Amino acid sequence: MNDSVKNLTLASILTSLFVVITIFALSTGLGYGIYLDFAVPIFFALVYLKCGGKYTILSGIVSVLLVFMVVGDLAGALFISQSFLLGVICAYFMDKDSILMEDIFFASILGTFTILLVDLYTKGLTGYSLITEFKEMAAWFPYKNYLNFFIYLLIAFYVGGMCFCIYYISLFLGKRLKILTQNAEKKYYIFRNLKAFNRFLCLRRSTFYACAIYIFIVELLNILNVKIDFIYLRVILISIEYLAFYYLFRDSIIIIQDYILTRSKKVLYVRLFMLAVLLPLFFVFKLEFLILVVVSYIIDVKNQIRLHQKKIVDLYYQKVKP
Repeated sequence: MNDSVKNLTLASILTSLFVVITIFALSTGLGYGIYLDFAVPIFFALVYLKCGGKYTILSGIVSVLLVFMVVGDLAGALFISQSFLLGVICAYFMDKDSILMEDIFFASILGTFTILLVDLYTKGLTGYSLITEFKEMAAWFPYKNYLNFFIYLLIAFYVGGMCFCIYYISLFLGKRLKILTQNAEKKYYIFRNLKAFNRFLCLRRSTFYACAIYIFIVELLNILNVKIDFIYLRVILISIEYLAFYYLFRDSIIIIQDYILTRSKKVLYVRLFMLAVLLPLFFVFKLEFLILVVVSYIIDVKNQIRLHQKKIVDLYYQKVKP
């Protein structure tokens, strides 16, 4: 049988199975929560790895339409479309020849757009919006700046955490089902040994620069007191800035730690460095962040640490791959 016909047939069977399970779950009230947030995106991520992107997208669209027509639950259909898109996004990056942590970073950014777009559609169709509810609650809170900070931070790391979990669980289930592509297989073995190789998984230099420029632009808008009235645009800009802060901070720490360890061969110096970083973290974060980014940039340019890290990861995979 032709591969295209085989993938289309399998995608159709899986779509039917998904629709039956989802209709039962939504009809009984069991479909909300973990099922929609994690089971649905992981399912479509696995379909993507097995059947490819175009059949997965077709499967997702058909599933959403069938569930809506049978159950009549518009909110449920919108949440399914959100989860289906998150699964496709994560699987797309799994299948790419790219850096694992960079995959999760970009998946988190696209996931933020997806969740807010679905929330905007939900508001237009049903009149309910989670973002609007949060902002109305914030209006009654006396310390609005702190509450806004936590709302944006919560959105950023909620989406980032979801994408990390979807990516992680899908890889391990895909390995058990023997459906991982070559690139996904490589990322599975790296993920399985994440504790040992976490310090070798930095962003590419171009991504590092792009994040730094993005943070600079957003901070400049804040300094100039530029007001963005459209709440969804404001949430997207700030949430992505917080994600960029996290990944640049993580990258800078890793680059400097590697340099200290390579030069001194002493773990004690690395621990002292981390202590020096943690002590002023909550008092002068932005100043400390700027110093770390500049220092790590200089170290990387002079020593090509990112290139060495990639070589180490590639050599490791060559040894352990089946």
